[in-house]
Amino acid sequence: MQATLIENNGTGRIAYDSLVVNDPKALSSLNSKLAMKIVKTLAEKPQSAIDISRKLKMHEQKIYYHMRRLERAGIIYTISNEKRHGMVAKIYSIVSPVIAAKLHEKGTEIKDGEHTEVPTNVLEFFKPFIQAGRFNAKIIIGDPTPHGTYNVGGLDGVHVIDLLLFLGRFISNFDSPNYKLDTEVRENDLKNNMILIGNNKTNSIIDKINSKSYVYFDTQKSSIISKITGDTYKDDRCGIVLKFDNPFDKTKKVMIIGGMRTRGTRAAMIAILKILSNNLLNIKNNENFHYIVQGMDKDSDMIIDDAVILEGN
Repeated sequence: MQATLIENNGTGRIAYDSLVVNDPKALSSLNSKLAMKIVKTLAEKPQSAIDISRKLKMHEQKIYYHMRRLERAGIIYTISNEKRHGMVAKIYSIVSPVIAAKLHEKGTEIKDGEHTEVPTNVLEFFKPFIQAGRFNAKIIIGDPTPHGTYNVGGLDGVHVIDLLLFLGRFISNFDSPNYKLDTEVRENDLKNNMILIGNNKTNSIIDKINSKSYVYFDTQKSSIISKITGDTYKDDRCGIVLKFDNPFDKTKKVMIIGGMRTRGTRAAMIAILKILSNNLLNIKNNENFHYIVQGMDKDSDMIIDDAVILEGN
């Protein structure tokens, strides 16, 4: 369970995403100096148990013991897997900078519209696309008519509806229109914050920057390629969620939400909601990030309704 802690620090207010544990006994996993050192080390950056063992100069078994307890308590979690020397290493991160225990159920109900604080994970995820309640970007979708290098029309625009409904909760001021077809984008538009939907075939703007991204679409192999891990993802249910510096203006940001097929784009949209609702985001101060996800059809109706994270920070 997540909550937002607002701290008054004398000069202003700071918001923290807080992990609330239902069983106070889970906090016993922190009843050790070594456990606290592990948490502080993971707070610096996601790492493996072996990395922590080397940094703290402690035996691996002791580190593993405490990390298993912390993971069972929900204080840390596995964020990704990395290939190292022919083996797979689990990379761990903390769930939240603040942990609280719920002692009883006597809370106060908050009705819709009464709570206006924006969770910090949403702010970091969509920064600078949302700033001070204002939408500060253009959403670029592929023109549905055949166009571009591959003479393909975009069919991913429908998935923007879910994104806009989600963003609408945090935006109180915006200028219309907030989107453009890729065929309408001009040189001056490229130097702004952009949210790009689709892939390099359906969206010509994604095609322009595809090679500059650390996760990219390989048209010949019909795959998504990660330059970070070297892995190739061929399943048409796979999608990507990226945020990185705009190649046309490094002071701006680009977000790509898409997949090799529309199923992958739908999976990417679902993953965004899952990442934010489960507080799986591990970035600070507007850092770049990447997620490669795979859609799932849990109720067997041939429609993607869930997503799992295959790779990401």
